[in-house]
Amino acid sequence: MDELTEAVNLALDKVKADQGLTSDYQLAAHLGINRMQITRWRGGKLSKAFRIIIPRTVLANTPLYSGDADLALDIRVLAPLLAMPKIAT
Repeated sequence: MDELTEAVNLALDKVKADQGLTSDYQLAAHLGINRMQITRWRGGKLSKAFRIIIPRTVLANTPLYSGDADLALDIRVLAPLLAMPKIAT
């Protein structure tokens, strides 16, 4: 498992624990997404946009641009969970 996938799994587990959720099905419902999407993300199936934008944003500690959040579902849902910098308007 690569470092980014590991960070995603830790973030998903943290939300699950913080919200008292007991399954990925409940986590998906809480996040407003399909459970299969959680399974894909946990397995490292992240969009190319996510793999490019998120690490660069974290390393440079720069905000996501508003258009970045529109590129992929994983950016919209996971960026806030990973404590990414705020999305610039």
